[in-house]
Amino acid sequence: MANADSPFGFRPINRDGSPYNGATFRAVFATGDGTATFIGDAVKLAGTSIEGYPTIAQCVAGDPVLGVVTSFEANPSSLGDQYRKASTQRFCQVASANDGYFEVQCDDDSTATAITDVGLNANFVVGSGDTAYGVSAMELDSDSTGVTTVPLDLQIVALVDRPDNLLSGTGSTNKNAIVRFNDPQGKPARTAV
Repeated sequence: MANADSPFGFRPINRDGSPYNGATFRAVFATGDGTATFIGDAVKLAGTSIEGYPTIAQCVAGDPVLGVVTSFEANPSSLGDQYRKASTQRFCQVASANDGYFEVQCDDDSTATAITDVGLNANFVVGSGDTAYGVSAMELDSDSTGVTTVPLDLQIVALVDRPDNLLSGTGSTNKNAIVRFNDPQGKPARTAV
């Protein structure tokens, strides 16, 4: 059976060799940010704060990554919202990209990610998230894999070894990979914004 084409953004799984224990920090999207954001989206510092919490914005390829949104706090005026609507203030929890490992689906639109890509770099792509379930559509950009000299967004650490993740043969597109961010915004000596 083929791998399902079901992007979910970035899912934290490991922290510098230790199991991920759910550690997050609180951050906020400002009303001036016109981009809808979803659980699993990579985010960056936006340069201000609200109530003492850092404001953040969704990343695009090439941005330094502060972390990944793991949940949103309830919106009292719209309790059914599972994602952050554009131009609304919304608090969320973020898993730090610094020393973090994340599972992500490969887009495999024209060049399938191969076992030989492990250890190499790749970019990610931003898609339109699911407004019903609040899930991100960010994926590893398979067309950008295979680079060793250019510092792209991600390093492919491994392909997920699980029965539901076909790694080779017919139907092996849309693999899930384990990655880490090459330019985490929280690393020591990194300049802000």
